[in-house]
Amino acid sequence: MSVTETVQNAQDIPSFPFPDTFLPHTSTRIAELARQGPATRVRFGPSQLPIWLIVRTAAARAMLADPRFSRTRTLDFNPPLTAGQIPDPNSLLWLDPPAHTRIRRLVNAGFAHRRIERMRPFVRATAHARIDAMLAADTPADLRPLAFHLPIEVICHLLGVPDLDREKVRTWSESLFRFHLDPQAAAAGLGALYGYLGNLVRTRRAARSTTVSASTDGLHNGVESAEPQGLLDVILDAYEESLRDASTSAGETSPEAGDVPLTETELHSLTMTLLIGGFETTAGVMSNVLTTLLDDRSQWEWLVANPDGMPDAVEELLRYHPLSMTFPRVATEDVDLGDFVVRAGEVVVVPLAAMSRDPAVFPDPDRLDLTRTPVPNLTFGHGPHHCIGAHLARVELTELLTALIEKVPDLRLAVPAADLRYEVKAPIGRPEALPVTW
Repeated sequence: MSVTETVQNAQDIPSFPFPDTFLPHTSTRIAELARQGPATRVRFGPSQLPIWLIVRTAAARAMLADPRFSRTRTLDFNPPLTAGQIPDPNSLLWLDPPAHTRIRRLVNAGFAHRRIERMRPFVRATAHARIDAMLAADTPADLRPLAFHLPIEVICHLLGVPDLDREKVRTWSESLFRFHLDPQAAAAGLGALYGYLGNLVRTRRAARSTTVSASTDGLHNGVESAEPQGLLDVILDAYEESLRDASTSAGETSPEAGDVPLTETELHSLTMTLLIGGFETTAGVMSNVLTTLLDDRSQWEWLVANPDGMPDAVEELLRYHPLSMTFPRVATEDVDLGDFVVRAGEVVVVPLAAMSRDPAVFPDPDRLDLTRTPVPNLTFGHGPHHCIGAHLARVELTELLTALIEKVPDLRLAVPAADLRYEVKAPIGRPEALPVTW
């Protein structure tokens, strides 16, 4: 019987996600399955569809890099495989190459290592300002808003969202990740964000046209424009260049799939994807990292005493607290992944947390070791959909931790870690609140 056929005896296949899948520690059920083999069958999604769950790194890495596994095809399922999310078929998250490649190359330059490093002073200043505001208030304080506000301020800064609009943008964005609690609010937030970002893009394009005219006049008068480019400007540069190229080559030959210019709808979806992806996952990981460090005082105290060890410590913390899992994929043909074969039409999911605890890759993987030598891992995924903002997330976590150990070395939990309550249905489980004192 095919994995994607209806299972008559439901007891034969467990339901996924498991109760502990989204908690910020190793899922005992996934760890048990990983000891048995590289993959297993589970029931997934609203229809409890039988799928493959890959739980070892080698098979996961092979699948994530294989073009025969499609994200786009997951949108064909009804009920959807998105567990109530509102998928956007124009988003990078759901596209396959060459359409994915065509759009992603527009933003690659915006997330280049050198450009992100130029953002570091802003990230550092923002972290310090947020911590200073926390220290000015009474204790205990909730550390979770700090973990959420830093990445949203950074991505809003990158995209040129005005300061006055950032709180409502954050509220709309967060509603999308609470779809399981309030689907109507999620739908309303999605509509509000699309409308806002569409207007942001149009306003910026109009401003750029004015700037170009002014710059041209300035150059004629011997004056150069020094206005720095933001991420949205990088995207708009590529977008407008693709329109010019398409206009120049019109009527010559049929364009290749990768040469089709970006549509305005795709431009708005791209901006939306970058905004949402730029803060939710990073904020969740930051909350869990802080919880782990403050729960085990020896880890926090080591970091305070050894700030030069921060680079390796950040890599280890990201290994210990990766993203929860990848998006589902559908095999477009039979694919042999070594110890098992995924048939055409079957669905595959990879829980990234299991990859970070693979004993074949990491000795003593369940132990947090801030001095561990980093090795290549799947914390940010792999293949065409490897997280484009990986270096930005590293910079944000590094600057947040560095600022905290400098300004609040005696930071500690205000309640026992066992008393913390967790959101376990969000993309990344995290504490509902993180009360601290100093």
